[in-house]
Amino acid sequence: MNNHIIAFAGSNSSNSINAQLTKAAINNISIEDVNYVDLRNMDIPMYRKELENQQGIPQPIKNLYQKMTKAEGFIVASPEHNGLLPAFFKNIIDWLTRIDQEIFMNKPVLLLSASPGDNGGATNLSILSDLMPFWGAEVVDTYSLGKYNEHFDNESQSIVNQKELKKLSTVIEHFEEVITKPLAH
Repeated sequence: MNNHIIAFAGSNSSNSINAQLTKAAINNISIEDVNYVDLRNMDIPMYRKELENQQGIPQPIKNLYQKMTKAEGFIVASPEHNGLLPAFFKNIIDWLTRIDQEIFMNKPVLLLSASPGDNGGATNLSILSDLMPFWGAEVVDTYSLGKYNEHFDNESQSIVNQKELKKLSTVIEHFEEVITKPLAH
């Protein structure tokens, strides 16, 4: 087992703080086979049944799904827009679930979120933690980074607040334990 991990941020922002947080998590994980998938360039239409019937599943969605099938776990960061996941990310999920409702294939998922505000996207993470099992995710843990601009250094792509860094390290260690534990026979 090679412990292949797919990591992505559900944001289409060119300067996404959630993409930065995802990369910081990758830099702190000991598993070597982590593939960051940049979703920002996925130019796909908003999901509509009529569009699916006329044109089928967009090729970028099929490509992403193929990558996901090879993963043994996922690190997923999501911004919080008005307490919810952004429309961009929801649209990707809507298309993916047209291929397979359980897009995360009962594999471990670490959920992350960052925001400039105090809450750090925790409201969205709570909602996502409840929704993700419907999409086949085994949510292992969550981490939200509030006050992003105070706690994160974009140049070094790292959390500079030691308390926050410890929290992130703890959830990453838990995720790694789940990913690397041998399967029971």
